Amino acid sequence: MISTRTDGQSMVGLIRQVADDGAHLARQEVNLARIEFAEIARDIGKGTGFSVAAAMLGMLTVQMFVLGIVLVLGDELFRGRYWIAAFLITAVLAAVAVAIALRAKKLLSPRNMIPDQTLATLRSRGHD
Repeated sequence: MISTRTDGQSMVGLIRQVADDGAHLARQEVNLARIEFAEIARDIGKGTGFSVAAAMLGMLTVQMFVLGIVLVLGDELFRGRYWIAAFLITAVLAAVAVAIALRAKKLLSPRNMIPDQTLATLRSRGHD
């Protein structure tokens, strides 16, 4: 049979102990969250650094590739006139950049960022 204490003094002590244990547990959870967030922030920083390094190396790779194309075109098509090849490649790359920028502008338009289906669903549910 389970014995229960009705003594007021022991009940107050029991409540105080439960409150102290709850506060201790909450402090431990906050410390754990602080440690986890510090690790997450560290990993985000490292990941960002690696991404920037990869992007820089990628840009250098593209530049070397474009230079190679200019040299080949200058030798083969323009008989040593590399400046013509450089201007031709610059024009082609500029056209591609403009096309990509226009596509990005269309995709990032505020009109495209409206959740039309969700709004339609909410409106239809509001009229039920």
